[in-house]
Amino acid sequence: MRCLVAALAVLAAAPAARADLTAAAGANRAASPTAATGASGAASPAAATGGAVNDLVARPLVLEAGAWLASLAVELNMETGQYARPISLAPDVWYGVTPRLTVGVIHSNASVDLIDAGGGLCLRGDALTCSQVYRGGGLDVRWSWLEGALAIAPRGRLLVRDVDPWKPAATLGAVVRWTTGRYAITGDPYLRLGLANQGLGNRAALVVPIWLEAQPAAGWRIALHSGWDSELATWRDGWHVPIGLELTHRATDQLDVGLTGGFPHLLGPQNNAKIRSLSVVVAYRP
Repeated sequence: MRCLVAALAVLAAAPAARADLTAAAGANRAASPTAATGASGAASPAAATGGAVNDLVARPLVLEAGAWLASLAVELNMETGQYARPISLAPDVWYGVTPRLTVGVIHSNASVDLIDAGGGLCLRGDALTCSQVYRGGGLDVRWSWLEGALAIAPRGRLLVRDVDPWKPAATLGAVVRWTTGRYAITGDPYLRLGLANQGLGNRAALVVPIWLEAQPAAGWRIALHSGWDSELATWRDGWHVPIGLELTHRATDQLDVGLTGGFPHLLGPQNNAKIRSLSVVVAYRP
């Protein structure tokens, strides 16, 4: 009964949400904001300015020149018997260098499209993933190539995936998003190349994340996060399919809050449904 009432409430709100989004789209065209949206919601540069704040699924893929966005993720392991081991704080910040170019300093797992815990600063660790206080971070560069209903932004990252052992890596890919009305399909495929210590867990890998997104009401976004990832050396029997659910709410014009929970290795030859994580994200833009 409660589910039915909730569904009716969402349906009742849909016309108003559509009107809000239409007004927001008009404001977007008038102001031409180029704020950024990361493929993974509030944990990446998913921030707009002006009238664009209502339209969460169609925010542009890069920040406008001079704009910046900062986010903080609290990442928790939810595995049975290892609850909150690790727990970490992962700050990210992006800056619009030009109307088409956005650069960032990243630490969160969401900034590399992963459903996981233990990025950035480990407050409570374990021997495998958070043995050091600082896990590493990276530089994120995104360039807007195509805007509109079909948006494409080539993206590259220089990462330090871990500091002990040292695991530097580079990624090359692109954010691709198709939007229609209150719905969107987003992908952020990339090739990751280990630059050192490949034999210590830093081998080349292909990551193909995908999001099915919807905006049921103005200021709300819900997304199913899935995809495919594998190290290239073991792609036949070492691939995984993650499954996660993301919820984002525009609390104010400057503040987004988000919640992501899921399973990084739910499907695949070496699937493990016991491994799961939860992250809470706050993103701020002036």
